Amino acid sequence: MLDRLNRLTPRFIKERVPQPLKSYLATHLASLQDQAKPFTGYSEEPPIVPDNSDTGLCELANPGKYSNAEWRAIHADLETYSYDKHVFSPHVYRKGWEWTQAVYGLKILGMINPDYSALGVGAGRECVIFWLGAHLRKVVATDLYGNKDWTKQWGKEADAGIMDNPQKYCPRKMNMDNIQFSIMDGTNLEFEDESFNIVWSLSSIEHFGGHQRATKAMKEMARVTKKEGIVAVATEYLLLEEYSHPEFFNKRELYESVINASPQLELVEPVDFSLPPLEYLIDSVVVPTGIHKRRRHLILNDGQVQWTSIILFLRKK
Repeated sequence: MLDRLNRLTPRFIKERVPQPLKSYLATHLASLQDQAKPFTGYSEEPPIVPDNSDTGLCELANPGKYSNAEWRAIHADLETYSYDKHVFSPHVYRKGWEWTQAVYGLKILGMINPDYSALGVGAGRECVIFWLGAHLRKVVATDLYGNKDWTKQWGKEADAGIMDNPQKYCPRKMNMDNIQFSIMDGTNLEFEDESFNIVWSLSSIEHFGGHQRATKAMKEMARVTKKEGIVAVATEYLLLEEYSHPEFFNKRELYESVINASPQLELVEPVDFSLPPLEYLIDSVVVPTGIHKRRRHLILNDGQVQWTSIILFLRKK
């Protein structure tokens, strides 16, 4: 495998992985290979063969889901609600994976019910808002809409205009009467206890100001969720435990700051920490320069650490 990496390096790593990370990858390749899902040979994307065998919910971003027929149907349906088309098939893109996995998990868990309500935390303009709005009684999307500091840094999707004209951000014509947009800090949710059946937050809590504030947000989400309700959270997962980052999470920090943040929440199933296939690990997107210029968009790196998405489904006790 080291020989294979050496042969791939000129084409796939030279420009995409900064020098500080190249030596780290070479040193840790054996352990990465042991943790990763099976290597099936390099290709632009994994083959799309309808197969419902990959049904896990709590996991790292997983290209295998694109071969699950039920998951794939949700993915296609979500695209029709999405303002951001670049994250959808035929290319594996972690944001599209997050959105689809969130809805897929909620369906598997029996949470898509016309009598239920849902709250989005740091929801921006994501298509999940509108998809849930078409299937649930009530949906509230919260973010720092219009906040100049937030929208310049991480919250580029928190357009202020969505509060006045939400239809602009959803390609499908919808009745928006049951969808509400509110300016709100995710660490201070202005709702009564046990207000929603579903609370979701996708790649937002890692931008709330550090691990302690992410923990505070998790506690707030647990508080406003009804008993037996579901909290679905995706965040940035550091691929190796040796990595550290002020906002993203290695495995230990994920348990401390997110999974075990509230005693009111428990995982619906054990987390599958299997890494994506090796061809994705050695073909990461360099941020910020390459973030929107790549077809395969699953693993990111900043020259010091690599990360991808992880999604968790927790039930309120």
